Amino acid sequence: MAKSSKKTPSPLKTFEINSLTRLLSDGLKNAYGLIHTEPIVHIPNVDMYSTQNELVVEVEMPGVRKDDIEVFIHKNALTVKAAKFECFEEEKINYVCMERAFGRIFKTVDLPFPVDTARMKASYKDGVLTISVPRIEEKRTGAKRIQITSEE
Repeated sequence: MAKSSKKTPSPLKTFEINSLTRLLSDGLKNAYGLIHTEPIVHIPNVDMYSTQNELVVEVEMPGVRKDDIEVFIHKNALTVKAAKFECFEEEKINYVCMERAFGRIFKTVDLPFPVDTARMKASYKDGVLTISVPRIEEKRTGAKRIQITSEE
């Protein structure tokens, strides 16, 4: 059975969220329940690429169960949060080396262009969460000169 880490994360392994991400997460707390009861100990690596039709975001999350992952989209930001639990049954284990982190995982990425949030898809395989979001036409075009008329 998986369990949550009872150890307090060391200051060296706990990552501070940059001020922009902190501001975004504070704004999302009420709307999506993103209140963290324990410190974020892991900020996953993300690859993001676009094709002509979609934006694809790949998030590395090895050792995380699919049911422990949540994906939110708010305005032009995509947020992924999860919990990674220890999977050790024995209490009398003497670690020789322990480099893996357990606890809260959090990542927010800004979407570079308008997307169709109604047709988003997410899949999780081999420790990588893949989120596909179809692109939509920008409602505002580039610079356009407006003709000025005189009122008489």
